[in-house]
This record gives sequence, C-alpha cells and structure tokens, in this order.
Amino acid sequence: MRAVFPGRFQPFHLGHLAVIEWLLSKYDELIIVVGSGKDSHTIYNPFTAGERILMIKKGLKEFNIDFIRVIFFPIMDSFTSGLWIRNLELYSPKFDVVVSGNPLVISDAREAGYIVDLPPMFNRETYNATKIRKLMLENNESWGELVPKSVYNYIKEIKGDERLRDIARSDY
Repeated sequence: MRAVFPGRFQPFHLGHLAVIEWLLSKYDELIIVVGSGKDSHTIYNPFTAGERILMIKKGLKEFNIDFIRVIFFPIMDSFTSGLWIRNLELYSPKFDVVVSGNPLVISDAREAGYIVDLPPMFNRETYNATKIRKLMLENNESWGELVPKSVYNYIKEIKGDERLRDIARSDY
C-alpha cells in the first residue's frame, strides 16, 4: 500500500521524522507532499518548497532512513482549500491512504473516499513547527535541539533563521 503524508514542514523537525519512520514501518511506499508550495518568506511559511524538500531529505539521510520508498513533491494549494486533494490526485502517483492529524485534511480525504490513518503524536508539545519558528524569532538557539542536526545546519547555511527575523521586522 502507498500512503500520502501531507504537511508544510516549516521546518522539518524530529516529530515529523518519527512519523515518517512509523509510516515506513507500515506502508510499502510513502509520498511526502510539501504543502503550500507557492508560499515562502512569511512568518507562517518562511521556507521555500525546495528548501523544505532538502530539509526532509537531509534529515532522513542523517538518521540512515533509506528513502528509496519515498516520493517527494510540492503541491501549490494550501490545505485550507477543499480542492487540494483533487489537485493532489492530478500530480501524485496513485495512493491508498492519507496520513494526517489535521482535521481539514482528514475531512477532505474521507469525503474523497480515502482511508485515513492518524499518526501518533510524537511529543507534539515539544516537536511543533510553530514553537520552533517562535524560538527562531526570539533568536533562541534551543530550536536546534528540536530538528535533526543536518536540518539545523542547513537552515543556518541558508540563513533561514535570520530570514524569519527579517520578515518579522518588516511585518510590523
């Protein structure tokens, strides 16, 4: 069976990594869909779709997760549109299961006739992208403990944390 795991991954963190490990133990193949692919350089979506795909690949490689069974691609729609699942069907290889904890994604997937698998929440209070972005905005380096080291290094390399702080200054 092939599962699809949509998310924004802003940024990719250790909770996402745990879900992917769990999914690869259950399914033959996994499609990781980077949502809101057209959005970047905002407080809510600071990283580009390409940057997020690289973060995921770097994180999986760091933890020796063979991603031969993983397909990555961005989708331009946000998950606030009920049409996102239809667009996903147009661009994605066929899939059997939608994996998400997002109520809107779950509702849309079920209405479209898909099996929905709810992943366990791996320490959601700690591994939370909103919290990580907040720590970046505060220039609190403890955010680096919440993402794979390779992701931390990549974000530093592209100055993603600085970008987020610059964006925040321009939004006020």
